[in-house]
Amino acid sequence: MVNLVYNQLQENILERQKVDKPLINWFLLTFVLSWLTLGIALVYVFVKRILRVDKYIRRKYEFFDMVIHFIELESNERGLDNYEKYMSDLKSRLARFQREVRPLMPFVIKAFIPVIIFTLFVILFILFTGLSNISVVTLTAVLVIWGIDTAVVVLIYIYRMNRIWDDIQQFESEMYDTISQVFMSLKLLDHPVIYCTDPRIKKDFTIYTILGFVTGGIWFLVWDYYVHTAPDDMYQTFHKAEDIMVEVVKSCCKRD
Repeated sequence: MVNLVYNQLQENILERQKVDKPLINWFLLTFVLSWLTLGIALVYVFVKRILRVDKYIRRKYEFFDMVIHFIELESNERGLDNYEKYMSDLKSRLARFQREVRPLMPFVIKAFIPVIIFTLFVILFILFTGLSNISVVTLTAVLVIWGIDTAVVVLIYIYRMNRIWDDIQQFESEMYDTISQVFMSLKLLDHPVIYCTDPRIKKDFTIYTILGFVTGGIWFLVWDYYVHTAPDDMYQTFHKAEDIMVEVVKSCCKRD
């Protein structure tokens, strides 16, 4: 059974190599490709960002589920003090992760459908009415409403992207802390897994939003840069901790 868990973890790591990769250079995307492709590159990378975090959430849930199963197997064989407490703690944390750190794509689809519909309405309204037949006041009002609607949805998206990677690292820190205690109790590790969270990942939403408006949108570009590159700074920590877990399971396979 331990061999089966190890093989599953290896498959998970193989998926990691495909998913946990930096996206295109932000400066190249924002100042070159977005203009050359008339914004198509921005939309493509926008979707890639969402899929990257969603795939990571799914993969990490499966990873910890396998590690918990391994702990159950080893605990039954070796005996573990406070077994029920540890398992209850790990399973409740994993359930909370699944409940609170949800994939972004369903949210984005629901949020942007009204924006897309309203955008189509504005385009059709201008085409069928004729730009020359629309008063300046009416056109301005329609465009202002469209702009506010789009800006609110984009801000909500940035807010979710801004905090989701921090939610993930906080959850992982808690999980590795408990798993480390279990592994040391089972004599599988001599010291806890070192997992350092990065406080720079989560930005102050209120301050950054105010700065965005005060600077005429320039600070929103800075914020978007942080959102785009945040996972790249965290992958090393994520993967190092995962590799330790895999090595522990591998050592038990060798023993068997």
